[in-house]
Amino acid sequence: MPYYDWESLKREFMLGEFKTLKEFAEAKNISYGFLRNRAKGWTQEKRQLSKTKNQLVVEKTLQKQIEKASDYNTLHVKFWDRLLDLVWQALHDEKTIKTKDGKINIYALEKLALVVERVQKGQRLALGLDDKKDTGNEELLQRMREIVQAINEVNDVTVLN
Repeated sequence: MPYYDWESLKREFMLGEFKTLKEFAEAKNISYGFLRNRAKGWTQEKRQLSKTKNQLVVEKTLQKQIEKASDYNTLHVKFWDRLLDLVWQALHDEKTIKTKDGKINIYALEKLALVVERVQKGQRLALGLDDKKDTGNEELLQRMREIVQAINEVNDVTVLN
């Protein structure tokens, strides 16, 4: 009777693509009856191992998706913070908030207030502080478009004054 390294065979069966002991026995040129007697419980153990592996794959995939979403959120928060910095700079620029004759430009202040409101809403969405979870991405894009438009309008007013 030939000598078999049962630990090595078990490891090969567990990690291999073999679906049944019979398939494994044929591939290894071992008598199926002999293998079946020595490998009791291997099939159930392989099923459990496969189930555990699949669960770990799902968990790892989910973790990668969470990291990616977190990276996007971090980027969105940085984006909104940068826009808020730009508004802050505009508020401290005399050319933006005053007319040529030195009076406060109410139109420019209203536009900047709109930008601040939109930035705040965008930040809240990016930070997950608002209840609107399902439309967040589309709403963020719309807010970005509105802010770019508002900034362009503020620049147009500055050029006119």
